[in-house]
Amino acid sequence: MGFHKSSMDIQLKNNHVLSAYCRRPTGEATYSELDLNRFLGTKKGRFAWSAENFADNAAGVDLRLEGPTHEPILHAQLNDGTGGCREDKVNLADCIKNEDGHLRYMDCF
Repeated sequence: MGFHKSSMDIQLKNNHVLSAYCRRPTGEATYSELDLNRFLGTKKGRFAWSAENFADNAAGVDLRLEGPTHEPILHAQLNDGTGGCREDKVNLADCIKNEDGHLRYMDCF
């Protein structure tokens, strides 16, 4: 289950730090942050999990909660390595979970 289903006040700070209040099994919520630059990078103008430092190659970074289930979608213009930019997006819920009130990256691909 994606972290967004058990978290609230989901935000992006400094274009690369995901923050949220994550519900624990006891019902209480704790504040948690996760630096996406540690797990998310780019390859040829596309987001890439298990890479690093996507923010170094990104402009117009924006986190939006989309669709009926409020999926956390990260949008950005990414350097494609040839001097151009390409718009891409990634669903953060694919690889980030709420583990006992803490945002955690999980190998997903």
